[in-house]
Amino acid sequence: RRVTYAISQTSAVTPDAVERLGLALVAQLDAVPARAFSDKPEARVGAILNQSPSLTRDDVLAGLDEADTEFATRVRKALFTFADILTRLEARDVPKLTRAVDQDVLVTALAAAVDETTAPVVQFILANMSQRMAEALREQIAERGKVKARAGEAAMSEVVQALRLLEQTGDLKLNSLEEEDE
Repeated sequence: RRVTYAISQTSAVTPDAVERLGLALVAQLDAVPARAFSDKPEARVGAILNQSPSLTRDDVLAGLDEADTEFATRVRKALFTFADILTRLEARDVPKLTRAVDQDVLVTALAAAVDETTAPVVQFILANMSQRMAEALREQIAERGKVKARAGEAAMSEVVQALRLLEQTGDLKLNSLEEEDE
């Protein structure tokens, strides 16, 4: 109603006035200050924590929870760790992952994934590939035995980086946490 009424009041507006209004609007659009960072703060912190050892990541997140719970929640959504593969990777994309990661790195990551958050990822990956390849990987994992924490974490990080690269190149699409929440 207001817009239609305002239009009725424009019969005496000159072209010069319209031009000045347009220039004023363009000047306001150009007046937006340049931003130092293109990504949101939680995405930047998430990228740093994705590269950090899990103990450091957990410690930083605990501190963030104490200081700013809302920001900590947004950072958690920006994180993508080996354990997140279970919910973020579609089963049909597991073969793409296995082709993108060096087999020795994959075996090391799978052999190191023994805790309650990462062991289900191993089962997910092995269940969504050919039986012959899964059996070969199981044998290699058994031969590898216990993996040092640092080597295992590095291998898991390489797997996650391979997934991120596949997503960036458009070879696969990771599920977002917002899709999970719905």
